[in-house]
Amino acid sequence: MTTPADEVDIGRFLAWAARPRETPARNEDMYRVVHRYQAEPDFAAAVDRVFSGAGLDVHVDEREGIIVTARHHSPLRLTLTDFMKRAQPYHRVVLGAAILAVARTAYPEAVMLEDPDRITAFTTQSVVDTLDRLAQAHADASTEDAAAEDDLVEAWRRWQDLTTGRPNAIRKSTSDRHGLVKRVCKLLAEAGYLNARGEVDGGTWATRPRFRHAVMALCEDSDLYRLVNDLDSDSVEVDGGRSS
Repeated sequence: MTTPADEVDIGRFLAWAARPRETPARNEDMYRVVHRYQAEPDFAAAVDRVFSGAGLDVHVDEREGIIVTARHHSPLRLTLTDFMKRAQPYHRVVLGAAILAVARTAYPEAVMLEDPDRITAFTTQSVVDTLDRLAQAHADASTEDAAAEDDLVEAWRRWQDLTTGRPNAIRKSTSDRHGLVKRVCKLLAEAGYLNARGEVDGGTWATRPRFRHAVMALCEDSDLYRLVNDLDSDSVEVDGGRSS
């Protein structure tokens, strides 16, 4: 049975979960509720019940803190439409493909998602290369298969319509491939999924453990991720990710 103090701390736990860039090492109160979750099974079970009711799964990491992923039916699950309401549908499709390509570039093999200590570094250029190869592979496949879905063909065509740009250009625009991918990586960094490491090849990024959990959730309920990760897998190689 929970006490009033427990209920307050469950609220504190929820408040910290909503701040993904914060870590226990930087916040004494966050450290306290994270420690309670790890040390007190009854408190952890109460937290899990509250989050489960909202369609959320909780993962606690000593360094990263509170990592929350939303199930596909959760009312708290965000989509590209939720925070890019003004974007045209085709633009959101390209942005979505870029996010999936970041996931593929960071974790080109499924076994990598099972390693909780894996921190993968990659560049904006490597993600652009991944998308270029996938778009070309799909274009080649669509010429051989008259039944190819029009929406998928259009999505990859929209990517190929973007200008190539220069990876190390000082000014970047989302109307070119490098600019769009860098914008996506910045959004992921701002949301606490990536850390910026430098400006080499349009930007160097490192994954955080919460990104691994997010990609795992994506693998479980998204046919789109399967499509991007498996498309022409026998002939398309990914060489952009490097682990440390």
